[in-house]
Amino acid sequence: MTAARDISGAHAAQGFTDELKPGTELLRGQYVIERFLNSGGFGLTYLARDSLDRTVVIKECFPGTLCGRSNLVVRARSRTQQDEFRSVVRMFVQEARRLARLRHPSIVGVHQVFEDNETAYMALDYVEGQDLLDIVEGEPDRLGPAELVDILKKLLDAISYVHDEAILHRDIAPDNILLDRSGNPVLIDFGAARERATRASRALSALQVVKDGYSPQEFYVAGSKQGPAGDLYALGATFYHLISGAPPPNSQARLAAVASQEADPCVPLAGRFRDYEPEFLAAVDRALAVFPKDRPQSAREWLQAIDARRRREAAKARARLDRTIEVSISRMVAETNRAVEEARQREALRARESQVAVSEPAPRPRVDLRLDDEEDDGLILSDSDGASLRIAPWEYPLPPELRPLGAAGPGDTAPDQAGGKRQWGGGLFRRLSRIVPFRRRDRHSQTGEA
Repeated sequence: MTAARDISGAHAAQGFTDELKPGTELLRGQYVIERFLNSGGFGLTYLARDSLDRTVVIKECFPGTLCGRSNLVVRARSRTQQDEFRSVVRMFVQEARRLARLRHPSIVGVHQVFEDNETAYMALDYVEGQDLLDIVEGEPDRLGPAELVDILKKLLDAISYVHDEAILHRDIAPDNILLDRSGNPVLIDFGAARERATRASRALSALQVVKDGYSPQEFYVAGSKQGPAGDLYALGATFYHLISGAPPPNSQARLAAVASQEADPCVPLAGRFRDYEPEFLAAVDRALAVFPKDRPQSAREWLQAIDARRRREAAKARARLDRTIEVSISRMVAETNRAVEEARQREALRARESQVAVSEPAPRPRVDLRLDDEEDDGLILSDSDGASLRIAPWEYPLPPELRPLGAAGPGDTAPDQAGGKRQWGGGLFRRLSRIVPFRRRDRHSQTGEA
């Protein structure tokens, strides 16, 4: 088998005529069609050979309800459907380009995306082998528990990679999983583009993009929220079929039973197949939960549930993360405490400085006091700013004990000049020094603090 199921003989018997004939060249001879493989509501699939003489699979965008072929050219069936057809072609190209970015051993590779004959094509890897549906129907005992467990682990790794790229497969089923000659599983035929096309086109909206037994119930509801859990349901249904020999009941019937408070018609695998580990069967059963919230929320979560090594790695990673968080929190607490203590010390220092400032009196301004060299009966007061004032004894209200002998106070008659000079110059400084501390500057001056 190839990357698409070969049903060319059945279509030939039915007189199917829209497919390209063997020998048809695409992209100016880069690809040559060898034979038709199969068709679906959205496209046709062929086996072809490229310019390097390699066998490839060619998928042609051909939504049969919207278009037909005239010679080689694909055209909308009517003018009113022209815009819808072009919209589907654009979505085909966009999805093909997204898939071309994927690189994984369990995902079919996309070689090239191109447009020709007024439609779009993509060239994919040719995978030589059988799909799981052929195996389970034709050779049900071929794959034992060990092989199925290994296949599921590889597929979960591939699906985890796809979901990390924000892509949904949306059509996981036994016929879309090939086993190559080495026994490696390969996912083919992504259905996300078909689902988008049915929402964009009224003519395609009636086409079914679900598979009974494999599609989750939310895939049946137009406009419903769809996410990774939907792909995981389809994968669980696929392995339910491989293990039990039959697919699970239709998810819509299961939803109706749950809504009616009746028993779920899907019989769990757990406890029925002793050749499998209980954890493995329980994980498949959980993936088949009717409601998305009850399923594993990621392929990685499911993989850890069935792989002891990955569980240990996940536990170690969580422990390392917890330790990192603990160290970070401890460091933050220590830094916070240090900052608080430093702030407390600064505040205490400011408080002590404030107390010292309050207890120390303000410095008293310094003044100079000296005898007037020209007039010995007067004083000259000068401050630190350079201002000066001459005071005669009878002009300043000195206390009697500070007046020179014979000197008059304010309003008195001026003293005798000789007496004033003699008594002012000789005794005033000694009397003033009792109140104001002076230091001698020269023979005629004293300095102190006023």
